[in-house]
Amino acid sequence: MTTAKTLRSFVLEHTVGDDFRVPAVLGRDSTDTVTPDRTLRDAALALIALAPLEDAGVVTGLLKGLAEFEDSAADGYHELLDITGAPHPVGLVRTPGAQALALAGRHRAAVTLGDPDLAEDSAARLRTLIERSAARDWPALLTPDGEVLDGASSLADTAELVLAVCELPAHASWDDMLGQVAAHLERFHTDTGALAYLTPRGAQDTRHGHRLRATALGASAWAALAERGHAQGTEHAARLLRHARDSHRHTTGRGFWDRSGADSQVRVDPVTAVHGRPDSPFPAKLTADAALLAVAARQVAQLTGEPGFTALADAARSELHRYSDLAVGGVFQGQGSWFSTPVDPTVPLARHVMVPPRSAGAFSVGNTAYIPFHEKHAETQFLALLALGDQAPPVPAAPPRPAGMAHWPVEPDLSHAAKAPLSDSAIDLDRYLAWLRSTESGLGYGLTPYRAPLGLRSDRTAQTFSALHVVSDLLTVGEPVPASEGLLRGIYSTQNPDGGFGEQPGLLSEAFTTYCAVLTAKVLGGAGYDQKACASFLQACQHAEGGYGNAPGYPPDAWHSNLAVLALHALGERPAREDDLVGYLTACRNPDGGYGNQPGAPSDAFATFRATDTLAALGVRPLDLDATVSWVQALQTPSGGFRYRENGAESFVGSYHAIATLYVAGAQPLDAAACRQWIADRQSADGGFSRLPGGPSETTDEGFIAIQALHMLEGKLNRYWAVIMT
Repeated sequence: MTTAKTLRSFVLEHTVGDDFRVPAVLGRDSTDTVTPDRTLRDAALALIALAPLEDAGVVTGLLKGLAEFEDSAADGYHELLDITGAPHPVGLVRTPGAQALALAGRHRAAVTLGDPDLAEDSAARLRTLIERSAARDWPALLTPDGEVLDGASSLADTAELVLAVCELPAHASWDDMLGQVAAHLERFHTDTGALAYLTPRGAQDTRHGHRLRATALGASAWAALAERGHAQGTEHAARLLRHARDSHRHTTGRGFWDRSGADSQVRVDPVTAVHGRPDSPFPAKLTADAALLAVAARQVAQLTGEPGFTALADAARSELHRYSDLAVGGVFQGQGSWFSTPVDPTVPLARHVMVPPRSAGAFSVGNTAYIPFHEKHAETQFLALLALGDQAPPVPAAPPRPAGMAHWPVEPDLSHAAKAPLSDSAIDLDRYLAWLRSTESGLGYGLTPYRAPLGLRSDRTAQTFSALHVVSDLLTVGEPVPASEGLLRGIYSTQNPDGGFGEQPGLLSEAFTTYCAVLTAKVLGGAGYDQKACASFLQACQHAEGGYGNAPGYPPDAWHSNLAVLALHALGERPAREDDLVGYLTACRNPDGGYGNQPGAPSDAFATFRATDTLAALGVRPLDLDATVSWVQALQTPSGGFRYRENGAESFVGSYHAIATLYVAGAQPLDAAACRQWIADRQSADGGFSRLPGGPSETTDEGFIAIQALHMLEGKLNRYWAVIMT
């Protein structure tokens, strides 16, 4: 049985280390530093979280680490240091919240060390910081000499100023200043919650809506003010938390989204991401936010005695446990999602896509940057420690494998991808193939043929994911794969020392990208990589619950279980704990016949294919497969496509998963002809495919969906190909 390590032991050994210089982002542990640069916020949070727990030696070391951020030429701290200790030019700024946390951490260290002079100096500097911020109407960003760089005002920053002051002993001399900050805090309030920003003119910024982090910090600030005697502190804190609970909870899954609009709706917002403050357009579930929510809910539960806030704190803490690495320790950054429509989170993503360049832990693939969610950010570790205390996460058990599951053989035949050419597809295949070939880039293929597109489009920079799509489509339509040896050399170059493959050379290994690399090599007959190490990496992705996550230790789901198992299958390996995996996938099945992405999640077409297809690859017939077929067939709409779930949105990607589920099970949609036309209507003018009729062509993913689905709808795709090339 797995024995989980405590978070505190991970933080001391891997995040803080012997030199007390905290790197911003780790991979799984300190042997794999992703971002060695250091931030002021992390150094401050290290003291805030650890000073009450550790001995004088640790606190003194952390205090020295914070002192390295001191600006010798001006009052305050630099906010970003290079690995060498030199300040980055972009760190020569003053963010009021980060500066306040640094002084709060310094004061907490002074209390632990019994140093009244250090405590008094920290308090005096905090007073100067707040006076300067108030005099300039609470700006988001200042220069070292006090000039305003960003005149907007941040709820999170304002809350952190309150929390920093409340670290100090209560004293009448602080009352007026706290009253000023509290009055400003109220300016963010709406009828139901609090917006994340005010504009430089002091108006509420409805464009950027609500942020869970800001809301949780605001609630903690009001709770702290209530403890200092503020008459409405408890009421304000409770209202903010109710908004977080009602608007940010993932209603069909677990966890809490990091944002909602001014209307409290969670949605993809490309306009604000491009034309507003730099951010990803996609909501995500961040464990750092969950930690802040847990802390705030616990505070408010103590103030009000309401069990609902205790339940909210427990739900937030359960997310921290879920994203804890049971073997190595530490907490992963969170979970993303691909959205079928702007408001429908459907497919789990273990990455935050389209993040601003230079985000901590981000990688850029062409014109698109992303953060792998199996990273361990220092900030997340310290906030989780504040929320959980020094404890080990509970270790979940794998569901039992049901008895009597029948054998379901599939012939492993890769002699052909398709039995015959398409005859009634209604698409312009030549135009599509010209589009597909033009995605060629160096030794590989990009997601699109465009070199520097605008909007949210990807470019043609080569990546592992797209190579699999292009190779699969070419082989399916009977076309040769040009320069396949060079393509394979490019694929092999993305293998990492841990045995897994990344999106490009040097990027972090994932089960997702490893699957793409292994299957591309499999269908092209290539074996020039370390297959033993690759299999070991994939086996390490199996979780205590039985399913597979996107990286070792990362929580499992049906989606990534499918990719990991298919990659193992291509390597001639079976899951190390096969019965646990079958039990996990079977536990994802619901009474309606469909499958959820995790046990207890509602049924959707994506997870239904991933679960049943994984069982097919293992040679195990899913329970009551006829009911599953009927459930999937009922998702088809009169126009020919499929909803991704009952009463959900019609989805192009969801339709592929529905069609593939039926095909692997030996069935077809109730109206296959309408479905063929529905797909054909999504071919764009340049030959590629869009998720919507008349839209711009998107990526090779949409092209793969069209070509593979059309062959399945004509009954011409090799069933084994349909099982393994997903």
